[in-house]
Amino acid sequence: MGRLSRERWGLEKKLAGVLSRKFLLKGSLVQKYKACNKPGCRCTRGELHGPFCYLSVSQGGKTRMIFIKKQHWQKAKELSTNYRQWRKKRATIAQINKQILALIDQMEKERTLEVSSLEKR
Repeated sequence: MGRLSRERWGLEKKLAGVLSRKFLLKGSLVQKYKACNKPGCRCTRGELHGPFCYLSVSQGGKTRMIFIKKQHWQKAKELSTNYRQWRKKRATIAQINKQILALIDQMEKERTLEVSSLEKR
């Protein structure tokens, strides 16, 4: 199997992963503990409330924290993981495409004849 065929096979495997029908959630999940600062509350003694789950997303160059209800944590985690995996596969496909184009350019260069070489034939 030639190098181009191997690259193509690798690309097809990665493409299958990207084309899966899994849903995606862009952003990173973070857990935070908070203080309410009400007089006499345990958080004033350092025992913070939480954990609370947030989705950290970048919008217009600013980071935004979106609260995720406790009953949705697991699903949000799964969808966020799907998104990270999808982006990794997409980056791999872009790299493979770059390599394939370099191979094609190399093949073109090797197979292209100059006008002077036609006169010799």
